[in-house]
Amino acid sequence: MAPDSSLYGLHAARTEASFSGFSAKLAVLFLISQVIFPFAAMAGSTNTGIPGALASLSLPSDSFNGEISPENLTRPAPANPAEGTAAVLWRNRIQIPIREPLVKKYIRFYEGAGRKSFSASLEKAAKCLPQMTEILQSQGVPGELVSIVFVESGFRGSSESYRGAGGYWQMLPATARLMGLRVNRWVDERLDPIKSTKAAAKYLRRLHDQYDSWLLAIAAYNAGTRLICDAAGRCRVEDGKLYGRRLPACSAVYVSKVMAAMNILRDPEKYGFRFPHFCRPTDYDPVLVTTNLSLEKVAQWVDVPVSRLKELNPSLRQNTMPPSSGFALRLPPGTREKFDLAYEVYSGR
Repeated sequence: MAPDSSLYGLHAARTEASFSGFSAKLAVLFLISQVIFPFAAMAGSTNTGIPGALASLSLPSDSFNGEISPENLTRPAPANPAEGTAAVLWRNRIQIPIREPLVKKYIRFYEGAGRKSFSASLEKAAKCLPQMTEILQSQGVPGELVSIVFVESGFRGSSESYRGAGGYWQMLPATARLMGLRVNRWVDERLDPIKSTKAAAKYLRRLHDQYDSWLLAIAAYNAGTRLICDAAGRCRVEDGKLYGRRLPACSAVYVSKVMAAMNILRDPEKYGFRFPHFCRPTDYDPVLVTTNLSLEKVAQWVDVPVSRLKELNPSLRQNTMPPSSGFALRLPPGTREKFDLAYEVYSGR
């Protein structure tokens, strides 16, 4: 529980009645600290055994503190390099309905038939999971909602679905554009792990503001707001016991998959998985390009393979910059000067 502000008012009242002077105030402050700080320490504890939580889909832990201070996302790498990097330190953890049959089912699936694909996703996550986590948390979204990416794309950025959803977070084009991403024949920013995560964080935050529940936000992320709003509207009973078991079956399955992945990510070794060595964020030099410049020409100017430029600029769908709008091209570190000299000559010819 969080520190109770009524305790402070009670002690303050007694202070004025019983003490006076500077020394008395110091004594009272000391007593207050002994009451408040133990409560603050208890507030960080998490109970993951909540029977029926998927049924209610409204949890006490869904409350959000918007002021998140930056901190290191990962523990130091262990001495034995074969063990991989220690697990990510999640903040604002979500209570997982671990007793729900569907959650148990998908934990068993990831342990068994889905082990190979989950392990492959962990390896792919090494490049961008810490950055994604930091972006989510900086936007007021629990960092462990990166578990959605495990379910949606398995960290395959170029993944596309038959409905037109694409990228790491499998966002539909209309939703992506609504969240500020460029999606056209030249550029698809859903394929960029950083830009797409910023958009996903914005969208998840909006869904949470609408439903006041991260579990319902996850359900709406998959099924859309209309289905979830209809279910919530039909089944509202009272605070803490909302929605009954009327959540659409597809949404219950989806939420369970995300919760199962989240549960494994909290303690992968327990389930026989090994966290990979997380890669440091890729450095690059940004430059604004306002002409229809080809990647081949840029590669010649800065003396790097085209494949390296494509790796740094995953949102480019063509081998050229957009002809009618600027593009923030990412160059390998230390190549900006070469590019500027060559581009000046190219632009002035």
